[in-house]
Amino acid sequence: MRKEKNYFRLLFMGLLALSITACSSDNEQTPQQQIDIDLTPATSMVYGEQQRIALPSSVLKASDLQIKLDFSLNENVKVNAAENLNDKLAKAVTVDSESGKINIDSGLLYPNSAVSANGTKLPDSYKIIVNASSASQNFQGRQTIDFKVTPAKLSMKGIESKAAIPVAYVIYGDAANFELEAPQTISAAMSWAIENQSAVGTEVSLSSNVLKFPANAGDPDKKAEKAYDVTPILLKDGFKVASTTFRVIFIPKIKFFFGTYYPEYDLTIVLNNLHIALSNGYVSAAPAFSPEAYKSSFAINGIKKDGQPFSDTESIFSINEKTGSVTVKKSTSMTAGAYEITVKAITTTGLEFMTTLTLNMSKAE
Repeated sequence: MRKEKNYFRLLFMGLLALSITACSSDNEQTPQQQIDIDLTPATSMVYGEQQRIALPSSVLKASDLQIKLDFSLNENVKVNAAENLNDKLAKAVTVDSESGKINIDSGLLYPNSAVSANGTKLPDSYKIIVNASSASQNFQGRQTIDFKVTPAKLSMKGIESKAAIPVAYVIYGDAANFELEAPQTISAAMSWAIENQSAVGTEVSLSSNVLKFPANAGDPDKKAEKAYDVTPILLKDGFKVASTTFRVIFIPKIKFFFGTYYPEYDLTIVLNNLHIALSNGYVSAAPAFSPEAYKSSFAINGIKKDGQPFSDTESIFSINEKTGSVTVKKSTSMTAGAYEITVKAITTTGLEFMTTLTLNMSKAE
């Protein structure tokens, strides 16, 4: 009887050991595979631009892929009354599960290293921790992307902006307004300012996006050139997101006409309506142009005879491009009448001015 009891006890203990071993085997899991996500570790973009970063195909093959973004490596500074930096990052950096891409919209952020009006400094770059995992493929991966946003460049409407510093010329006595153009739609959180206001003086102002110069700007005597290097900026939540440096040069009023000008007396003698013999050759005096420093080139802009357009098919009229002197070639085909020649002067600053010379032609007595 005792042997039977011992037998059953040994059998029970053996079954119990097998059960425990089976349970332990069931609870053991295969360790998750650590993978490289293989994303570009660093990138840069101009404020307002967007980028799409594609995840590698080795990650996208998992049907249950989970992508989580972590912004904890950034100092979570307060950027406005309602939001911190990480709130902005969560809106600007998102994952498109359908395309398998990480989208970055820099227009929802600010340029790095910017300092707001209240002294808040943004980090030198933004850091995103990308966590990828899949239960079905049994993998997980982690990588940090470092990206930097630089300020955008403002432009002036109607002004060539290819040069490092765009330049516009204004004649003394004229008020001048220049419209600024931003790289993206202006929001309620944005405002305009002149960064170097103290350097350019109070005569230069900015009303919304319009840079204004009054008629009395520049040299009080209106004789010498006066240049203003202005740096308008666009702010968002007090952080500079776009800027440019723009040069406006005021120059003396241009005197341009056929006749004589005496600058010391500011005396003008106009000789732009002359009588000459028909069919004879003629060379006019050079037109007056002052200040001389702005003289560049001349061209004939159009010809009228007795108020009607005249087609100079024989090239009877020509002009000296350097002096502006008009030449009439001998021609037997011309008929009597008043020939009005419009001459264009192009200054060294690129400004254009027009004047006329009327030659009344009749048969010599």
